[in-house]
Amino acid sequence: MRTIQQELKKWMKVNKVQQRQNKRKKARKKKRDKERLTEREIKELMGVGRPVYRRGKGGAFRQR
Repeated sequence: MRTIQQELKKWMKVNKVQQRQNKRKKARKKKRDKERLTEREIKELMGVGRPVYRRGKGGAFRQR
């Protein structure tokens, strides 16, 4: 039992048909400009300096 691809190759050989070339182009990723952040901006994004809340006695939120 032959596969369809094998049968197709055999048929193309007998009928002298040329195979088409695959002309797909690879999709390129767009290059982004690198964003320059200051140390202060990075800390702000990370949440440094924000108030911290934890559960205290009785389940209430308290600032740490």
